This record gives sequence, structure tokens and C-alpha cells, in this order.
Amino acid sequence: MRRRWFAVSAAVACLALAAPLAAFAAGADTTAAKATTITVTAGKPTEFHFTLSKTSAAKGSVTFKIVNKGKLAHDFKIGGKKSPMVQPGKSTTLKVTLSAGKQKYQCTVPGHAAAGMKGTLTVK
Repeated sequence: MRRRWFAVSAAVACLALAAPLAAFAAGADTTAAKATTITVTAGKPTEFHFTLSKTSAAKGSVTFKIVNKGKLAHDFKIGGKKSPMVQPGKSTTLKVTLSAGKQKYQCTVPGHAAAGMKGTLTVK
């Protein structure tokens, strides 16, 4: 009975170590990346401005929740991706993978970026 218990315990211990060791041997990163969500408010504090809930983000996947509090339709472009047009009082999301550095964002409606709907997000 004691031999069987020892054999079962040894097998369980080997299985528990197998997956992490295999990942380590393959060079896999075993740390989970933390997803970032940033709320982007268009039309606040004035019609041609964005207000972001965070001024920086970790590199990797970032979800932008765009809310239009203005009176005109706006969109949001960052990292080579652009949201659909957001009508006043509506919202949408945009998921982007960002690399480290300064990432410029803007509204692509003609004249809106020139009027102030642009900025820079720091990605670490």
C-alpha cells in the first residue's frame, strides 16, 4: 500500500511540473499580460477635444471605449486603426495592439484634429 501511495504521489508531482517546465524549455513567457481599457470621451470639455481616462498604457492590447458627449459625430484613430463614426450620445469600442513609445491619436473628421481633437498617449 505504501509503495502504491509513493508511486501515485511521484506521478502527480511529475505532472504538476511538466507544463511549466515545457513552457520554460520552449522559451514561453509564463506571465499573463494585463489588458488595458481606456475611456475616450469625445466632445468634452469642448466639442473639439478628447478626454482620456488614462494618459499612459502598458504595451500590448488596449481597448478604447469611445463615448461621444458632443453635438457632432466623431471618430478615434490610434495605432493605425480607426473606430467607426460615433454619433452624439452613442459609444463604441476599438481594440488595438500598441508598441512602446508615443502613440498619436486624433479624430479624422476633416478639420477636427486641426481644431484640437488630437493628442499623444504614452505606451510603456
